[in-house]
Amino acid sequence: MHVFILCSLLLTTLVQNHNPYLPWLNDEPVWLSAGGLAALFILLGWLKKLPAMIWQDGFACSGLLAWYAYWKPLFSPDSPLFYAFPIYFSLLAIWMLTAFINKGSRFDDESRALMRILEKHLAGFDSCLMAAIALICIALPDHYLSYPLAMTFFILRATFQRCIENIGLDSSVGN
Repeated sequence: MHVFILCSLLLTTLVQNHNPYLPWLNDEPVWLSAGGLAALFILLGWLKKLPAMIWQDGFACSGLLAWYAYWKPLFSPDSPLFYAFPIYFSLLAIWMLTAFINKGSRFDDESRALMRILEKHLAGFDSCLMAAIALICIALPDHYLSYPLAMTFFILRATFQRCIENIGLDSSVGN
C-alpha cells in the first residue's frame, strides 16, 4: 500500500496548508469518477485480473479521494476529520507493512500454524468484501466513523492476505 500511504500523506498536507486546488476535488465528477474507479478496482480484484497488491492500493487511493471529495462539503471547513484520518490511515498502513508484510517470511512454525487457523476463520471476510463495505460507507456521511472503521478493517484484512501470500500458505486467500 505504498501509493496509498503517499496519497494519504499528500491529502493531509494539502488540507493542512489550505491548498487552493482542493475545491476542484469537491466537484461531483471527481468524486463520482473516484468512486467508479474504486468499484472497478474491487471488480478487477474479485475477478483476479490484477494482483492483490495493485488492486488494493488502487482501491484505497481512489476510495480516499472519493471520501474526501464527497464528504468535505458536508462538514465544517476546518474539520479535523480530513487531516486526522489520512494520517491515521498512513500510520496504520506503514505499521502493517513494516511489522507484518515485510517480516512474514520470518514467521516461526507456531505463527504459521496460527495463520492457518485465522485463514480458515476469516475466509468469508475477503479483501473484496471489506473493500465493498468501505465503498458503501462513503455513501453514509451521517455516520462519520463508518468509512474510517471500514478502511481500518480493509487495511487489516489486506495485510493478513499479503502475509499469507508472502509465507506461502495459500496464494488464493482473500482475493
